[in-house]
Amino acid sequence: MTIEDAIKKIKEDTKNSKFDQTVELHINLGIDVSKTDQTVRVSCNLPHGIGKEKKVILVTEEIIDQIVKGTLKPKVDFDAVVATPDLMPKLAKAAKILGPVGMMPNPKNGTVTSDPEKAINEIKKGQVELRNEKTAPVIHTVIGKVSFEEVKLVENYKIIMDTLATVKPAKLKGKFVKSVTIKATQTPGILVD
Repeated sequence: MTIEDAIKKIKEDTKNSKFDQTVELHINLGIDVSKTDQTVRVSCNLPHGIGKEKKVILVTEEIIDQIVKGTLKPKVDFDAVVATPDLMPKLAKAAKILGPVGMMPNPKNGTVTSDPEKAINEIKKGQVELRNEKTAPVIHTVIGKVSFEEVKLVENYKIIMDTLATVKPAKLKGKFVKSVTIKATQTPGILVD
């Protein structure tokens, strides 16, 4: 289906839902995850956000201690972490907690920056990270909520696909994006042309 038809179908399938379901994209890539030069990790700002404001923390020495002690928990107390370059060496002691959940700040995705206020605002407005799984050539991301206007979901989708096109690994042989599936929280996936 075209992206427009797929979104119409999702909206039709969820019209009797008791909650505003999230619209997800699952992108199957033609990369070899065992080759470090083929990993995909890039951020993009969705023009219409994702329908939920993310909780972002700015790293301080006190925050680092709270993460290490477990009083601040990733994915519970915060959705993203922003750090200034000077605090990165100190943040190393929290790497075993933040790394496995994909929240360790990184200059590639704009979370290590000398302008943390700008980074925090972008993340809160609807920045998403497109990152393949460690063991599979797949990216899972969100493009909004079912309640969004169709045109807004389509625009968010196109930004994600355009951003992905800019990071195709140079040494990749074959097709970069093999397939794209779109779905809402409680609907089956629909293959997008």
